[in-house]
Amino acid sequence: MELQTKQPPELEFSMPEVEESLTAYLSAIGGAIIGLLLTLLVLAIWNGGTLNFTNTSKVNALDAGLTAVSSDLDGVNTNVDALGERILVLEQEAGAVAALQKSLTTLDSSLSDLDRSLSDQGIHLSELDSAVSDLQVTRRNFDLFTSALTQALQLMESESSAAPPANDTTSGNSSRNDSQAAAAVTSPTTAKASNPQSTEETKPALVPTEPVTVVSDEVAPDGLLVYLFLDANADGVFNDTEDSVAGATFTLSTPDGRAVAVAANDGTAGVLFGDLNAGDYTITVEDLQGYELASQNSAGFKIDPEAEAGQIIYFAVVASAAD
Repeated sequence: MELQTKQPPELEFSMPEVEESLTAYLSAIGGAIIGLLLTLLVLAIWNGGTLNFTNTSKVNALDAGLTAVSSDLDGVNTNVDALGERILVLEQEAGAVAALQKSLTTLDSSLSDLDRSLSDQGIHLSELDSAVSDLQVTRRNFDLFTSALTQALQLMESESSAAPPANDTTSGNSSRNDSQAAAAVTSPTTAKASNPQSTEETKPALVPTEPVTVVSDEVAPDGLLVYLFLDANADGVFNDTEDSVAGATFTLSTPDGRAVAVAANDGTAGVLFGDLNAGDYTITVEDLQGYELASQNSAGFKIDPEAEAGQIIYFAVVASAAD
């Protein structure tokens, strides 16, 4: 962006022209005086070498003419003085205009430097925005990784706590060796066959995991999209091989428990909450039909007025025991 400064107009006043006008004016005055002297000379010759006039009226007329010429000369002098003062004022104004032109030139240069500096800063800001975007992507991936790792550790802990201990028998003949104990732990089918009790006693307890929250450009910054998905691999993370399901009610509420919106998940496209005010919210899953939650039934999130993208929360479910 180049800033153009409009140059002020040049002064139309020129000193040589003033000098020529003064010269012409003085020449005219000199010509009038010479003409007057020639007239007196002619009159002297006409009167026989003297300036004595017998006709006083002509003398009076000549005296009046000389008085008029003197008055005109006083007026001319006054005009010449006024013209000189005007010339001084114009010279001062010309100096002021020159100083203003110099100041405007300096300002134009400063604005050009500022424009270049702002352009450079714009380039640096673009690079910073790109770096921040890359950092946000890295943070999202790290959040997904830590969530999956936490859920895997919780699953391993639940499986290890649900495994039946290997106890020694007291009936008499022999005890279990190491391979038999390992087979009893790793083969739930054998344990079920030897134990006529209900299978519910040997089924590992389902440990709820944290719902997964991701930031997505597909959702408006003031919106939230909620999904239920069938967690086939029990990792708590929705992937391309798993399907979203329907059959639940979602309640959106504020931290003080006041319900903001309630929506039913009638299809597999999820439930969208939009036009939310900035602040903290809680989303809760209720009335789940045909499935059992594998994650916690609620999750908190925040609407940031400066956010550039919305959020998606995934609640993992598994098939119910009846199925």
